[in-house]
Amino acid sequence: MSYDYQKTHNLILKSAMKTFSEVGFRNASIRNICKDAGVTNGAFYAHFDSKDALFAALVSEKLSVFNETYHDMSDVTINSVADVMKMFEMSYSSIETLIHYVYSEKEVFMLVLKSSSGTSYENFVSDLINEESRNTMLFLESCRKFMKNPEMISERFVRLGASMVIYSMMEAFLDGVSEEDNVRETKKASDFCIAGYRHLLGI
Repeated sequence: MSYDYQKTHNLILKSAMKTFSEVGFRNASIRNICKDAGVTNGAFYAHFDSKDALFAALVSEKLSVFNETYHDMSDVTINSVADVMKMFEMSYSSIETLIHYVYSEKEVFMLVLKSSSGTSYENFVSDLINEESRNTMLFLESCRKFMKNPEMISERFVRLGASMVIYSMMEAFLDGVSEEDNVRETKKASDFCIAGYRHLLGI
């Protein structure tokens, strides 16, 4: 790649980040992005197939790291009561790691959470809640034989708990809460949910 190609590519990305952040994906136009970047529309299509592809170029890599980190932290085999307790103990440290990552990539996550309507990323938070709910249901199923009260908790109930923790994290971030305070507040939400599960399940 020549220097000019990369320079143009970076100018488009920089302009897109600014434009999407200011007006959102739906209201942003390729023409205005190109104008702000000082390039032609033709030059744009030498780099990106569409406005959607441009938005993806800004966020996909960082979200992939977020998702990989989340998945790595969800992989625990349950063979004993000690493993059940370990999973509960790990649940908050996992969330804390994600909070630190979100703050380290603040510009990208602000874009996803505030300006992604109309893209495949617009349901990022609800998709995360759905995945956390599914993982929790699988976890509860895997440790039923270690519970004093083995009756399964409903998926709706599990989703309420997942929503509480994830919204605590994401809304605090959007509201400008400091990273330290977000960690502290989300820990309280997580501890609340964990204590409830342990009480209901007799663990």
